[in-house]
Parts: sequence; C-alpha cells; structure tokens
Amino acid sequence: MIRELTVDKALPAGAAVRRALESRFGSRGGVARIYRLLAEEGVRLTPPPESGSVEALQHELKAMRGRAERAEEREKAHQTRWAEEIDQLRLRVARLEPIAQQASASQESNEFLRRQLQAAERRAALLEQQLYRLTQCEGQGAGVTSEPDQSSVSGNSTSSCSSDLSRAGASVVAAS
Repeated sequence: MIRELTVDKALPAGAAVRRALESRFGSRGGVARIYRLLAEEGVRLTPPPESGSVEALQHELKAMRGRAERAEEREKAHQTRWAEEIDQLRLRVARLEPIAQQASASQESNEFLRRQLQAAERRAALLEQQLYRLTQCEGQGAGVTSEPDQSSVSGNSTSSCSSDLSRAGASVVAAS
C-alpha cells in the first residue's frame, strides 16, 4: 500500500496511508505500525552511500546512536518495572511476615497441647486399669487391708489384689 502511494520516491504521509487503508480494507491500522513501515520504506528507498565515505560513516553513526538511545530507553523501562515489582514483593512479605510468625506460634502451642493430651490419656488409661482391678478385688469380696487375714494365708487372692493396687498407685504417681 505504501509503495502504491509513493510518488517519485517521496513517501506518503501517515494520515494518507491510514485513509487509504480504511477505504480499501475498512480499518485504518495501528498508528505506530504505519509509521514504522513508512520509516522502513524510507530506508529502503534511500540508496546506500559509498562505503568509506564521510556521508556513509555519518549515516552509520546516526543509526548507531539511535539504536543506543532505544536500548537505553528499554533498559530504563526494564529497571523501573523490576524496581516496582521488587517493591510490591517487599510490601507483600512485610504484610505476610506477622501471619507466618503467628502460624509458627500456633503450631508450637498445638504441639504442646498435643503432648499434654497424650500424657493425660496415658494417666486416664492407668487409672482405668486401677479401677478395673479394684472392682475385681471388691467383686471377689476382698478388702484392702494392711494385715494378712485368714483368707490370704489359705491362698486366696486378697494379697494379690492388695499388691496390684499398691503397684498401680505407684505407677500413677510415677506417670504424673
């Protein structure tokens, strides 16, 4: 389209190219793209100067400076973007750090409570065993006495019940 509108190596204006695109295709096209294509066509139409001439060297220098300026602009944009990204991440870490500390403290508290619960469950199990033995001994009609009676001498299980209870009591004291 640009080549069709070019007259005697004079490039058309960007607005003229956009009007022609709209009349032919129904869309004007992007402004940046149109002007980039016009610049590329201008470079193509300009004959290269003799190599080694002052004009060629000046043209090359101008092109190099343009590339360097664009590279610097890209680098500045890149640095700005990443500086903003790093700042946002630092703010996010600062916001989440207290939550992480709170979670750590909660985890330590949960671990402490879990250990206390396990110890209490062990003590409850020992107490249940003692209670069971006591009810067994009472069911046999044996009382807990410090002196052996006639039934213990004859081989009854009263002394074993008394010793079971005293051992169970010692184990509860040791467990707590």
